[in-house]
Amino acid sequence: MLGDLLAVTTSCILLFLVEATGQFLLAFAAAVLLAGGCWWLASNYTKLWNLLFHANPIHHFFCAVAALATLASALLFFALSHAKTAGTQFVDLWAASLQANQSWKSSTFEEARKTVWQLGQEPHNPALWQDQSGGPIVPLTNPNTKFVVAKIYANGAARNFQRMHPFLSWILSVHVRTAEEAVSRDVQQYLNVQPNAVYPDTRAIGIVADYVKKELDEQTPKLVPRLRLILLLLFLAVQSVPFTLIGWAAYQDIQIRA
Repeated sequence: MLGDLLAVTTSCILLFLVEATGQFLLAFAAAVLLAGGCWWLASNYTKLWNLLFHANPIHHFFCAVAALATLASALLFFALSHAKTAGTQFVDLWAASLQANQSWKSSTFEEARKTVWQLGQEPHNPALWQDQSGGPIVPLTNPNTKFVVAKIYANGAARNFQRMHPFLSWILSVHVRTAEEAVSRDVQQYLNVQPNAVYPDTRAIGIVADYVKKELDEQTPKLVPRLRLILLLLFLAVQSVPFTLIGWAAYQDIQIRA
């Protein structure tokens, strides 16, 4: 989850730099000013109850942490306006990677073959489960089998996306069942045009990718405010550490002087 979050936020910042360089420079300047103000505040806010307290190098290290957190958070706050573009790029890269992943295709094929066998919708004649060279295949004498196989690929693709991009899956509320339904509708349309054709596994992956991008497009008005709220909560959590430690040191200083 954390790795995916960092990847998405880093991508947003890079897109902000490349696609809106002028705005990036202005945002960076504002972030530097805010970081400087945060450093000053962390160094001096203890004067509210301890005028004699002086921050030592360790305390200034905590001030630097607070300032860096402010710099990164302020810059990211503006960069999150590019979250939709970043998300779309991640989905496209995932789809291309999965379509080239032979290991995933092999394991999903074996799962589909096993499921079809267990359902008993196809004859349990070993000859029908092998091609002319003796390689394993899934017989498709029953029209419903194509839907079963396509759903398994859709399920596998959706779960793979959830595993590879847990943060995006969570923030977009990606549901396996919805992905399966989208692929089932596409299978029906595909078979209406080509009733004797085998539904391509790459097409199922593409449908899942389109489903995720559709969720991304529909949720964009809510996505950026939601991400900024998460950023604010993380910012406050991080800032509480250095400010608390410095404040506690100032309080301890009063106890010693007393």
